[in-house]
Amino acid sequence: MKTTRTIVCTGLIFVLTLATLLVGCGDKNQSGSTVDEPKITVEYLEGDYVKQLLRDGAEHVFGSIEVSKAKDGSVLVNIEAKEYVEDTEQPNGFYIEDKNYSLSSVLAPEARCTFISGDVSLPQIMTTEEFVEAYNKDINEYGGKNNPDYQKHKLYDMYIMGDQIELILERYIPY
Repeated sequence: MKTTRTIVCTGLIFVLTLATLLVGCGDKNQSGSTVDEPKITVEYLEGDYVKQLLRDGAEHVFGSIEVSKAKDGSVLVNIEAKEYVEDTEQPNGFYIEDKNYSLSSVLAPEARCTFISGDVSLPQIMTTEEFVEAYNKDINEYGGKNNPDYQKHKLYDMYIMGDQIELILERYIPY
């Protein structure tokens, strides 16, 4: 009888210890069956998120843009492709080369965007709607008759998946 009790107690202790150890084996970023999304920061978007999009097959395009609303209400982005070329002989150590081609794509409604307003050099994270509003306000305020080429000097990294832009990152380029 005493031996049976010892075996049962030892078995019970073993099962409880095993159950306690297994509780810590889950994914640390997981809540229930859903993986928690990391905090969305500019650093995350420019780093891990870009890597994920490229790994998933996104195309990277760099250039200036013109944003408009399509008849169906979607946001259409016309892109003038450019290339950032490092050159130590240039005053700022680089120049922007026109690639002589353009393309159009739809900005996904759930796209992630960063935007730099006016003479500020730090990008702000925005939704698609906020990005379009900030873009239009910025062009109206700093472009226009006095500076018609303003929007051509604002440059963006875009990541296109299929037929939609999933990420737009405005790049600060000192002139």
